Amino acid sequence: MDAYDVAIVGSGTGGQTAAFDLNEKGLRVAVVEKSDRPGGTCALAGCQPKKWFYEATETIARSRHLEGKGIVFAPDGNWARVLEQKRQFTSSIPEGTIQNFQKAGIDLVAGAAVFLDDKTLSVGGKRIQAKFFVLATGAKPMKLPIEGMEHVITSDDFLELSELPPSILFIGGGFISFEFAHFAARLKI
Repeated sequence: MDAYDVAIVGSGTGGQTAAFDLNEKGLRVAVVEKSDRPGGTCALAGCQPKKWFYEATETIARSRHLEGKGIVFAPDGNWARVLEQKRQFTSSIPEGTIQNFQKAGIDLVAGAAVFLDDKTLSVGGKRIQAKFFVLATGAKPMKLPIEGMEHVITSDDFLELSELPPSILFIGGGFISFEFAHFAARLKI
């Protein structure tokens, strides 16, 4: 059985921040991650990859706004090319996450964590004891109780579409929904 000062469940931004800060204070730290792609939603499918779409769409929108006012032709966007650049960016994140943990002396334990008691986790049959635990597991989209859910995709899925459909409806009026609608409107080609 491995023993740590702190075991962190989740290798996303919250988990990594806690792991590196606690490690820097001299604590023995393990990070448990069930995904085969460590790094978390923000780095792999959210905040950072989304910026590829954001930058392209903002450039197009600003150029269109200035067309005829010094800009002769506004650029056209290409969803597939932006997606390709985003994928190139995210492809190195899992390996980079693993290497950063190794360099810092933080153990990465692959598998789903199950609490056996208040001081012990089971991860793939391996027992891990810790004085403290940090749960940095993120969130999952809620399944909506509506007819037609088989046609609904998540924001992660949206940022992986190989091409945009001829029409699209966004459910919800929050920031991400409006931002993604902007991406779709500017990158139709």
